[in-house]
Amino acid sequence: MSYIQPHISNAETAPNKHSALHASLGNINNQTAQIRFSIDVAGNDLSKYLMLRHVQDQNERLFYHYIRNNIKDSLPYIYTPSVGDACEKYSYLNFAPRGLYFSYRGDEQVKATIDSITNDVDVIVVTDGSRVLGLGDLGIGGMGISIGKLSLYTAVGGIPPERTLPVCIDIGTNNPALKQDPQYLGDKGDRIDDDAFYHYLDEIMQALVTRWPKAIIQFEDFSNNHAYPLLEKYRDQYRCFNDDIQGTATVSAATIKRALLKAGKEPSTSRVFVVGGGSAGCGIARLIEDSFEFESNHGVCIIDREGLLFEDSEDLSAMQKSLASPSVERPAGKSTLSLIEAIEHYKPDVLVGVTGVAGLFTEATIKTLAANTRTPIIMPLSNPVSACEVTPQQVFDWIGNDVIVTTGSPFKPVRYGNQSYTISQCNNVYVFPGIGLGAKVANATSVSNGMLLKAVDVLATFNCTRCSDNEVLPAIESTLEVSKAIAIAVAKQAVKEGLSEVMTSSDDADITAMIEHAFWNPEVGTASL
Repeated sequence: MSYIQPHISNAETAPNKHSALHASLGNINNQTAQIRFSIDVAGNDLSKYLMLRHVQDQNERLFYHYIRNNIKDSLPYIYTPSVGDACEKYSYLNFAPRGLYFSYRGDEQVKATIDSITNDVDVIVVTDGSRVLGLGDLGIGGMGISIGKLSLYTAVGGIPPERTLPVCIDIGTNNPALKQDPQYLGDKGDRIDDDAFYHYLDEIMQALVTRWPKAIIQFEDFSNNHAYPLLEKYRDQYRCFNDDIQGTATVSAATIKRALLKAGKEPSTSRVFVVGGGSAGCGIARLIEDSFEFESNHGVCIIDREGLLFEDSEDLSAMQKSLASPSVERPAGKSTLSLIEAIEHYKPDVLVGVTGVAGLFTEATIKTLAANTRTPIIMPLSNPVSACEVTPQQVFDWIGNDVIVTTGSPFKPVRYGNQSYTISQCNNVYVFPGIGLGAKVANATSVSNGMLLKAVDVLATFNCTRCSDNEVLPAIESTLEVSKAIAIAVAKQAVKEGLSEVMTSSDDADITAMIEHAFWNPEVGTASL
């Protein structure tokens, strides 16, 4: 186990201030221009990721000043899609160690190591690297995800960087390539069994919460068989949430609402298909059902590997069973329905993909959808781009421009005819920083479903002043404003539900003032939460 405290330095500080040259070198605007030039001439996306990581390690104030002022251009390099490549090559990359590693087969004591850390922590992101994006088991490479998410917590959510803690739990790997790689720095043994896994997680969670009882803990990129059980086990016990399940669900529900209204359709009378019955897909389906208040004969259907899930389908998890379609809706003589058969039967308005299977939405699938509903909404959300179910350009080429497409990975605008169409990225960065900030400022004892629904409402109705006509979501440059608005709504809901340990008033002005006071700015300094 190791922990490296992030280095905080003042971007205005430079040696020998009496020298005009050194004074200009110390100017934050000059340094920002240098970063921008270095990114522009970098050979590939991974090089740009590494360059920004080195800036982060050397001068965090400068790093966050740059990110805040260049969020649209920076986001692909500090998080998806570049972070996926970095996680795959993590043991080969040369940068300063950052974060806390737990090794199950190591000799270290969990509590003793945590107790040795001196700084206070407000937000912790924890992963075991077992299901990184759509790339699978990357072992300790998952640390790149924890670091990237916390970079966004600071850049967009205003959490002071020195009060964040990335954590990676090394419990082995089942990835044959990592086992055979002499450069891999993690445990090459098989992943531990479930009994040992949950016992070890209990030990780590208890130690983290004992050391930082008011910290928000975010679970990230755990495998499907562990993600939902961990959330159910800890959500009412600790101040925690799972971004893959709840963050993805929140931004997806809000995006679908915005898209439906843009298409002139009512959410309550729509039909949504979620393709992918894992933790992310089930999380999306559940929050949509809670948020949309569907009328009868409308709602969500889940399609998995074997086809449409019905209540009496075999081998369903508890969550899948609670979301499966009524068996009475199944056509006679059919045990299930394929994706195309289900589209023809239910005529959905929305098609969401969270499978990690590139090319799953074929031309036949997209054309069948377009033939059965006007202005279909298509959302291939899998990351990275290499795992995307369909590309926006393919959709436009196959069915024309009477369609709304949003994606999980960033895509360039689509050209169709003489027009350019901007593709909104349904990115969790719109929601999780604000959820974490609001929960932290309120000192909420848990992250409730009601708080998530408030976040959905904020993003679904946020005034998109910087959007082009064909964008669904607010411009990515608006994420700071969105985060603050979500934080205010989340904190207010925490008060309403009696979950806040510090707030008694739900007055908008009071809560807004607390959020603004807590919001860290690299140009000013560190706020105190």
